[in-house]
Amino acid sequence: MSKHWIGHHVARIALAAGTIAASFTALPAMAETFPHELGKVELETHPTRFAVSNWSLTESLIALGIDPVAIPEADGYRAWVVEPKLPESFADLGSRREPNFEALRDANPDAILISTEIAMAHEKLSGFAPTFVYSIYNTGSDEPAIDRAETLLRNIAKLAGKPDTAENVIASVNARIDAAATRIRDHVGDDARFAVVRILDDAHFRIHGRTSLFGSTLERMGFANAWDGDVNGWAFHNGDVSDLAKMGDVQFAYVLPIAPTTQETLFGSAIWKAMPFVRNDQVYAIPSSWTFGGLLSAARFAELLADAVTGTDADTDANASVSGS
Repeated sequence: MSKHWIGHHVARIALAAGTIAASFTALPAMAETFPHELGKVELETHPTRFAVSNWSLTESLIALGIDPVAIPEADGYRAWVVEPKLPESFADLGSRREPNFEALRDANPDAILISTEIAMAHEKLSGFAPTFVYSIYNTGSDEPAIDRAETLLRNIAKLAGKPDTAENVIASVNARIDAAATRIRDHVGDDARFAVVRILDDAHFRIHGRTSLFGSTLERMGFANAWDGDVNGWAFHNGDVSDLAKMGDVQFAYVLPIAPTTQETLFGSAIWKAMPFVRNDQVYAIPSSWTFGGLLSAARFAELLADAVTGTDADTDANASVSGS
């Protein structure tokens, strides 16, 4: 169903030429239609004041140089997503699952961006401003998350009237990923197989599949994902120690944070110490990276993985390259 947000207006222009006056009616502005996952919206002008329902939408707007006017769970964003940094001023929308409608109204957005997890609230949110549904995750698609993140960025950029900016961001992200891949390849070779895991406790693990953000970033880097088993709608597998053992001698990357008690129990266990990747010193701690992020989260993950595998960071490598040239 199409929602028309077109304000028709008629302007009367009086032109005086001696004693003769004529009135003219201005034509309405040209409208543009923007499709999204639940329909389409017609707008006369590009929105500038965006409210967002999750962090992938938040980081995508900021990547385009647009500061959202309303953001949910800002402290969580700062802890998990980290970069890009949030603007200094914005309305707090509360929970990502249950946005605060009073705060949303006060923020006075001219567009609202949401994803599938709260798509059921689309009609209610549309009462505040034109609402668009753009999703990367849990869509029922087998398309790699990093590809869907590109599509989402392009959709938002078109809506905001900044399509060229989206292409610049995509090119920059791909360059960052390629550079990180080269650093890793120089260290572990072309045929390295990676497992990317979140350690939930000493017996349970979230293992990222090929189409997850981390898995699809690995694939774009040219590396194989060690996990080829079943995944859920978010493209990860809730596994146990036996699943880790099945992957064999891999490059094992686990994403922080991990509870200190869990780390002590797991890393001190005999079964953990028997894992081939532990015995071969192929275990890497990745600083906090957002599993369900957008393109900038993908680039950040690639660079942090390269930092961990090589034992350096991108700035150190760049400085070494300059000093050695």
